Amino acid sequence: MHRESKDQLQLDRVLQPIEQATGLPNECYTKASNFTLDRDQVMADSWVCIGFGSDVPESWAVPVNFMGYPLLLARSATGELRVFHNVCSHRGMQLVSEPGKLGTGLIRCKYHSWAYDFEGNLKGTPMIGGTDQNTHKDFNPSVNGLKQIRSTVWMDNIFVNLSGTAEPFEDFIAPLLQRWSKWISPETLTELQPGTHAKMEMVVNSNWKLAVENFLEAYHLPWVHPGLNAYSPLEKHYDIDRGENFAGQGSSSYTTPAADTGSISSWPHDQKQFAEYPVLYPNTLLGLQSDHFFTMTILPINETTTLERVQLMFLGKVATDDSYQDHRTSLVNSWTEVFSEDIFAVEGMQAGRQSPAFRGGVFSPVMDQHTLHFHQWVANKLSTNP
Repeated sequence: MHRESKDQLQLDRVLQPIEQATGLPNECYTKASNFTLDRDQVMADSWVCIGFGSDVPESWAVPVNFMGYPLLLARSATGELRVFHNVCSHRGMQLVSEPGKLGTGLIRCKYHSWAYDFEGNLKGTPMIGGTDQNTHKDFNPSVNGLKQIRSTVWMDNIFVNLSGTAEPFEDFIAPLLQRWSKWISPETLTELQPGTHAKMEMVVNSNWKLAVENFLEAYHLPWVHPGLNAYSPLEKHYDIDRGENFAGQGSSSYTTPAADTGSISSWPHDQKQFAEYPVLYPNTLLGLQSDHFFTMTILPINETTTLERVQLMFLGKVATDDSYQDHRTSLVNSWTEVFSEDIFAVEGMQAGRQSPAFRGGVFSPVMDQHTLHFHQWVANKLSTNP
């Protein structure tokens, strides 16, 4: 059997009903070539979170490496944030290697000093026509600016669509906003602000997909999170209705925060114990509670290494006022503990993917519905893209 046929057969098994389905094959988690496929076939056509708006102050340029692609986050003095390929149009030099403020308003290449503004326009080409000749009749700067990537910022999350072919972001996010409208309006949701000193990150020695899979289900709570399970037990968790590009879990036992810690006033009082934790495919993990919101962006470093970055957001003065720092720190510490408890399990699954005896595994028909949904979403991307 040809290799391509064998790979397709394994993906076909993933697409079966849950009682017969197997998971993605080991190679999807262990091979460098599959990591490239993930970038070019799974990620490229989707809306992918690559960072937070709070990473990029005004007049700053911040380099980001996303799965081998050098990208550049640039926020102008007027506050507009754009994403470019971090490469000079002239000779392919990486433009920015360290984050920093560009007081001149220009992004300048250190090789031949070509300069671009924060809109990506090529504004300076010193000596392109010879000594002291900064223009040339045969060179058109207007068509040689930076290559911009389709992007948007939602809830301070920077989303990019590398291929430029995804549906409008407003359509992508609409089903989730509709679901959450029973608790909070889209307008109120956008009023939340990043908390001061309310970020965390951790490196996990696993493929990025395993981190996503772990977040999709609550099945592991009693054994991996005994402390969390004590006050938010497995039986109080539920699967949210799946969308085309999201799935996840909810809890009906979230501890209602005290009134002075920023509870969202529009949230129905009899619903404050509810919280939801969906994944926006492929790599954006969300948490909505009645007193705060968080995003975990899953950033693949290579086929066996993943960076998890988390930011918490709050309403009003709770986000930035010094008098609420203890509250913010307490939440950061609590979530850090929960997310850290998952690391051994995710890394253990990665180690298990080295075994030829494991052939994708099986699924609980009740507890693993969302896990299979994600596997099938990935398998469809790998099967249908060239």
